This record gives sequence, C-alpha cells and structure tokens, in this order.
Amino acid sequence: MVHSAPSALVTDMGRRIQLRLEGRFYEISQDELRTLLGVFAGPAGLGITIDRDRLRFEFAADEQSVEMSAAQLNRQLNKKRRTRNKVSQI
Repeated sequence: MVHSAPSALVTDMGRRIQLRLEGRFYEISQDELRTLLGVFAGPAGLGITIDRDRLRFEFAADEQSVEMSAAQLNRQLNKKRRTRNKVSQI
C-alpha cells in the first residue's frame, strides 16, 4: 500500500492546522497539536517543515520546536481520535 507524502497547511493566523499523514486527513487546533507534542501552551504562530517522512514543528513565539515522523504523529492523532470516540459514546 503506497501512501502520499505528508503535507501540512497552517491557517487562521496559526491557530488551525490541516495535516495529511499516511493518506489520512486531520484538522486540529494549535492547542491540540501542542498537547499531542507535549509542548506548553503559547501564542498562535507555527512553522512546519517536512523532510520526507519527518515533520518539524516550530512555535516561534516561545522558541519551542519538536520533530517526529509522520507515522508517530499519525499514531498520536489516531489515539486521540479513539479516546474522543470512547468519551462521546459514554
């Protein structure tokens, strides 16, 4: 199974992020992304660099950055989605 290369789009002055990872599409807020990456809350503003299957997230306002593979982020997003679905079923 061949997946497309990861891609990202930052909108709403850095508050919303659209991602395509391993053929799946996600839309999350910067606050949700910060939580997934283990980065402290901060002001809007985000840069994303993609190099093959590696994504580097740079939060310029507070000089924090995190790098991970598309597969790692995809797993984190799927885990978050499953957790949210379990909560909504209760």
